[in-house]
Amino acid sequence: MKNIKAANQVTWPQADLEDNFSFSTVHPDGVFQFRFRWFNDRWNGWCTLPSGEIRAFGVEPNVPSWVGFLDYGIAFDTELPVIDRNSLFTTKLYILTWE
Repeated sequence: MKNIKAANQVTWPQADLEDNFSFSTVHPDGVFQFRFRWFNDRWNGWCTLPSGEIRAFGVEPNVPSWVGFLDYGIAFDTELPVIDRNSLFTTKLYILTWE
């Protein structure tokens, strides 16, 4: 497992949870734009990094995405075994910066 240099919590948008939504967050390295879509009975996610690169990520409890990259990771902190349709906003979303 990679070492985490920083974990910045992302604030969920103040809106009703919909099957397809987007929002942006300001991070010390710039603006990250998130897109979530519910299909195939699971959440799917994409993020546009400050560089303009778009990366898909898994929406799995306590399993970081992007461990193969040198810069960032994404993680959902929760005690739930599964992040279902209605529980996404109960998780804590983090942008991880790798050492």
